[in-house]
Amino acid sequence: MQTLELKDDVATQLKQAAEQAHVSAGDLIEQLISKYIIEEKPPTLLTDIINELPEISAFKGDPVEIQRTMRNEWD
Repeated sequence: MQTLELKDDVATQLKQAAEQAHVSAGDLIEQLISKYIIEEKPPTLLTDIINELPEISAFKGDPVEIQRTMRNEWD
């Protein structure tokens, strides 16, 4: 068992939240810590995000050649 020192207003908020959830303050803290740990995800690399993006047919091919073709249409 561990003892936590909380500011009075924080302790009051914790007590009220625990009462609303119908659990003890200790159980509420355990639930919140468990939820925090589960939701904490490892950092995601930008390359991972890019690799997961869907392919769009409009962007297939050589992008520079697509630009040249579009510019030539303007002339």
